[in-house]
Amino acid sequence: MKRSLLLLGVIAALAIGAPAYSQYIFMDVNGDGACTSADILSSSTTTVDVWLNTNHNANGATVTCDSNASQPLDMFSYSLLFRSQGTGSLTYNGWTNAPAGYTATTPFTVAGTDAGTDYNGPTGANLGPGLVKLGTLGVTVTGSPRLIFLQDNVGSPGLNTAVTGFGTSCDATTYPNTYSLGIDFFDNCGIPSGTPTAATTWGKIKQLYK
Repeated sequence: MKRSLLLLGVIAALAIGAPAYSQYIFMDVNGDGACTSADILSSSTTTVDVWLNTNHNANGATVTCDSNASQPLDMFSYSLLFRSQGTGSLTYNGWTNAPAGYTATTPFTVAGTDAGTDYNGPTGANLGPGLVKLGTLGVTVTGSPRLIFLQDNVGSPGLNTAVTGFGTSCDATTYPNTYSLGIDFFDNCGIPSGTPTAATTWGKIKQLYK
């Protein structure tokens, strides 16, 4: 028993002492600056906002540079890859950048159900660590699709954007000074499809006859 308690204590100490490595990129449909169950895609959806928190994960915990904790998790560029899935369809109508002074290095490109773009900020004017609105995706929705972030463009040869991520003073790992989704961080939130009225009604009928 004493050995078990000692082992648990060691594990707890390691967990507390270990730095948390994550960031959080998310989509928002209703304009409240958060990704929640209230954000769904429907025929009335025309825009999807994209936000990034460079130094916090989804639960709000502060995180640090995974390669060197003394380096800031600021931002000087970003790259985005999207994919629509599910019933119905989603048409991409373009991307509107939000950070001042940022310019496109890869034009917004659509390849089937996927889309992507890259933007760079002004030289020497990195945005400090924290929450930043990256921009707004224009869409037309038919039926009940859902929208997710792609980690990379593998399987989408028509897209020149390589990864979903952001340029930062942190050295990062696989790609120099580029924090990449699925490599350097994992927390992300896309938008699910809405529930068609017909499906909801049929579900209620089935419950009545059980």
